[in-house]
Amino acid sequence: MTIKNKLFIFKIFLINIFISLSFFSFGQYTEADIYTYIDKYKEIALKKMHEYKIPASITLAQGIFESACGTSKLATMGKNHFGIKCHTNWTGDTIRIDDDELQECFRKYEQVEDSYNDHSLFLTSRPRYKDLFTLDIMDYKAWAVGLKAAGYATNPEYANKLIGLIERFNIHRLDSLYLRNSNPIQTISKEDSVQIAHKTTTRPNTKTQEEAPKPILKSQKEPDIPATATIFTASPDNFPLGECPWTELPVYENNKTQFIIAREGDTYKSIGKAVQRSEKELRKFNDTAPGTEPKKNQVVYIEPKSKKYQEVHIVNKGETLRYIAQKYAVQLHCIFMYNNLNEKSVIQPGDRIKLSY
Repeated sequence: MTIKNKLFIFKIFLINIFISLSFFSFGQYTEADIYTYIDKYKEIALKKMHEYKIPASITLAQGIFESACGTSKLATMGKNHFGIKCHTNWTGDTIRIDDDELQECFRKYEQVEDSYNDHSLFLTSRPRYKDLFTLDIMDYKAWAVGLKAAGYATNPEYANKLIGLIERFNIHRLDSLYLRNSNPIQTISKEDSVQIAHKTTTRPNTKTQEEAPKPILKSQKEPDIPATATIFTASPDNFPLGECPWTELPVYENNKTQFIIAREGDTYKSIGKAVQRSEKELRKFNDTAPGTEPKKNQVVYIEPKSKKYQEVHIVNKGETLRYIAQKYAVQLHCIFMYNNLNEKSVIQPGDRIKLSY
């Protein structure tokens, strides 16, 4: 084989690699893309939940999975976010895409909302999906399993993928708004927006840092809890009320972070169930170890704490770094970083602990 032929073959090899990599990257998406997708289409999904009694979490998870978060060819060129094929009764526009077979016929829509509407009609008008509507509308797991059993997708892991998406990105919290809002056309208010990404979970605080009430350990009306307690407690008078559509429990705010005040007998598991968070998430938010449970009047944050607070804390007797992190709603690892400390560090009364750079 001549050198010229070898170079030609090598060029073909490189071209094939390039094409393969391009194909592989097409339709890939990041966690940020998922957050954006949910935020963009949550109102439509909730509207369809009111109209057709299909969980918004299921609709969004299917949209994310079927459309590659809106990046697939079918989604970008056909506005089809649910992979619905033409079938014999479809009279609208179509688009040809390679799927299980080459150049299969899929429905094409003028706008994405048309795809969402057709998805709802598709499920409600076909007998094979009728058993879904006997399920609890809040039971997204049963819906995911039911969709797979009814033959919506051929992927054997379809149900698990939907459930994984819903739980990882807390999409099921949207379903709670169905119970809260009876108006099927009502849009989701800014306060009701689903809190998903770690960077955007905290609701904007209308107060400035200067106006925000300084966190205090305990009201003098309740002397039963000493000021030197190593757990951070609060009474309802200490902090402003927050707004959280995910729970019936009173919710308060500290340093732009939402929390509840634990009651007698509460556990991280029971609180998690009440606020639609997992026990693991709550333990992470509150820097607590397995096996420990909250005490009465203890502050339990229900979302990630802030990364800083514009103040220097002077350590008092009995205080720990975790206590300080809870008091100011600052993430413990950030306090470690600001002060060149670690999990084994011991602090003494009078030490100055920086809560920001």
